[in-house]
Amino acid sequence: MCAEHVWKWWWELNSRRPPGFDNLAPISYSELRAWILLTGKYVAPEEIRWLIDMDNAWMTAIAEERKARREREKAEADRNKSGR
Repeated sequence: MCAEHVWKWWWELNSRRPPGFDNLAPISYSELRAWILLTGKYVAPEEIRWLIDMDNAWMTAIAEERKARREREKAEADRNKSGR
């Protein structure tokens, strides 16, 4: 895979993700810039876009899973209240 390195970069960045509201915050451009400067990596503009797109997709998936979990928990609580 020609962009496998970008996937590895994203995991590296993701592992250093700062906490945000509900313990989830997107990787910011300033964090990307700092990471690039500190690691000395050359990151092409399209690779930055890929990193952002990957992060957006991950954030969306996490948000959807959390919403589904809340809905399951609410449904379970409603079943328990109704005595089923």
